[in-house]
Amino acid sequence: MSFYKYTNISTASLILKNNKLRWSSPILFNDLEECQFTPFTKDGHLKASEDYIKILTEFAKGRNPNYNLDKFSNVTKMIIELMKISINRGTFSTNNFIETMSSYIPDNPESDYRNFINIAFIKCFRILCVTKNYDNQLMWAHYANQNYGCVMEFENLYTIKPAFLREGFVRYHENLQPRSNPLDILLYGETKEIRDLMMKDVAFSKRTSWSYENEYRFLFHENFGQITTELDVQTKEKKTSVKYQSDKLFTDVSFPKESVKSVIFGVRTTYEDISRIRDLLLFNHYQCECYKMSLSDGQFIKEKLE
Repeated sequence: MSFYKYTNISTASLILKNNKLRWSSPILFNDLEECQFTPFTKDGHLKASEDYIKILTEFAKGRNPNYNLDKFSNVTKMIIELMKISINRGTFSTNNFIETMSSYIPDNPESDYRNFINIAFIKCFRILCVTKNYDNQLMWAHYANQNYGCVMEFENLYTIKPAFLREGFVRYHENLQPRSNPLDILLYGETKEIRDLMMKDVAFSKRTSWSYENEYRFLFHENFGQITTELDVQTKEKKTSVKYQSDKLFTDVSFPKESVKSVIFGVRTTYEDISRIRDLLLFNHYQCECYKMSLSDGQFIKEKLE
């Protein structure tokens, strides 16, 4: 499967010289809303809390509401046991449990979650943005120096697979319909499956105005260091702090030379820049094809260079 990286000639030269691609924090991206979508709302939290108590109440009363008790988190199982004790004593009240749960829900969970991402995680994210098409006119204009640059075709984007790698197409939308569900988090805790869904909601979502990019994204993270979150249950104020995170906002990742399948030059790429890149390919022993785009009757045409 081929992936295409639009770039200018200077950046392409560095990639070929160093045999590395730069994976960056979203802080450096041109979209100000990168990783700013959140999968939770206050109404969503309240509804999840009410459903959570109802489900646990059914278990505490000896009924099974079609959920697997064995998969519940230890906290959930503990609450069920406390409910059983309260039921046996005749002091149980569903409303009291719902009120207690509601007291832990912040007034603005969307803002709180967004702040948590921005403080704790976003500096450590490392994302490589590519696409599946080499003939996108807007991409040539925006990311390949107005057709003076080039597109690099890769078949593999790393020599050693980064730890915790996630990849996939970006989902474009205006109003996020989250894959993750706050009820699942309450029932099961933050499992790997739930974390993966939350990551897709946050890091693989963009507004529809960016859909022309048809972006495919690779993501891993550097060390998150030490993350501490404090919650004042009276004011609902949440404070997050981090220690031991690097200030560096990118990581250069090596790729195998044989993964470079082609370099495609733009309609306006100069003869000097084409020669510069082809000399680098030869000097660094890349075995790949070279092409040049031309424009004919409003259509991009890729022509092989001898």
